[in-house]
Amino acid sequence: MKDTGIVNIHGKEYKTVAKRVDEFRKEHGTKLAIITSIVSIDEKMVVMKAEISDENLRVIATGFAEENRQASQINRTSALENCETSAIGRALANFGLGGGEYASADEVANAINQQSQPVKKNYSRLDFDEVRETINAIDDEKSLDEYGAELKKKHTNMTANQAKAISEMFNKRREELK
Repeated sequence: MKDTGIVNIHGKEYKTVAKRVDEFRKEHGTKLAIITSIVSIDEKMVVMKAEISDENLRVIATGFAEENRQASQINRTSALENCETSAIGRALANFGLGGGEYASADEVANAINQQSQPVKKNYSRLDFDEVRETINAIDDEKSLDEYGAELKKKHTNMTANQAKAISEMFNKRREELK
């Protein structure tokens, strides 16, 4: 079966970014440029901008994209690349190569995948710092036990290592309170 670059999702046809780029290059060759840049990047998020410019570098269309590194398995390893592709797809849609829908097939498929994934608590360093600060602010064992029960109820998906680290924080504080 030949890949047409058009995907039907819930009765609507979406072009892939690859299809949009192919149409763009066939129509404009190298007369127009697609230029991407990183707007911001850190351990959690990537934001990219794509611009379509003429031969005088006058910007004709732009597109932005944002990707969360923990949103999917692909983003855990390739958030920057995925974000760049999305930004290019949006710039091409702004340029007029969106097809029947503004979002690309890649974006819609990614959104559907993310919606079907259960929301998981991300235990980042900030979460542990917050737990540590709360534990250290408690000045009696009864309140410490109540906070421990609250944590166990609220965060049922902790790994064994996370639970052990938090347990050690509680034990240390109990020793300090004696």
